[in-house]
Amino acid sequence: MLLAGKIPYASTFAVFAAGRAYDQIRNSICYPNLNVKICSTHAGITVGEDGATHQMLEDISMMRTLPNMTVMSVSDDTQTKWAVEEISKIKGPVYLRLSRMETPIIYSETQKFEIGKAVQIGEGTEASIIATGDVVCEAIKAKEELEKQGIKVRVIDMHTIKPIDKEMIVKCAKETKKIITLEDHSIIGGLGSAVCEVLSEEYPCKVTRMGINDTFGKSGKAEELLKYFKLTSEDIIEKVLE
Repeated sequence: MLLAGKIPYASTFAVFAAGRAYDQIRNSICYPNLNVKICSTHAGITVGEDGATHQMLEDISMMRTLPNMTVMSVSDDTQTKWAVEEISKIKGPVYLRLSRMETPIIYSETQKFEIGKAVQIGEGTEASIIATGDVVCEAIKAKEELEKQGIKVRVIDMHTIKPIDKEMIVKCAKETKKIITLEDHSIIGGLGSAVCEVLSEEYPCKVTRMGINDTFGKSGKAEELLKYFKLTSEDIIEKVLE
């Protein structure tokens, strides 16, 4: 399709898109730097009852190590519509990570996004919660609850993980007392690791990583699994208050 002048979009469960097709992505797409868009669905533990075999928790790590690959993980319906269209305008391979769980609408249709530029929500200085994907809404809930307690934090929606917004990460480290990363993904190699890589080189500081701690997922309802793996707004609040 690409050689015929089209822009191919390939879509399937993330466990297949990134896992089973890794060799093809590496050697047939990224190595020749082809303009192919991989839109994976059902990523993370929020796949729910399908369980560990279908809960892809390693795809961000795998995809961001590939040369030429752009990696994105979107947080709501508005951002998803924007990303699906916008990735057609950049040349080269893209991995767009989508979830299964229904999430609240965060952004209006007039919201401006840019690939590689995170979205800051709030100006709080007590902590920066840098989140990606379907748990951004949990970070926003935590922010709103903390404000009722007089604690002001900011949420950073890191919808692009590669190239990551280094400027935003360093800005938050300088302006806030605590950095917390949040992802529906393994803490090894994912958003938390990417943020730590930036800060270790640019502005060393402590980072608290919230995600899946070097384990496989489990079968259960999405909301139950978020509680089990401690990725809810209540768990975020606890980390901020520690």
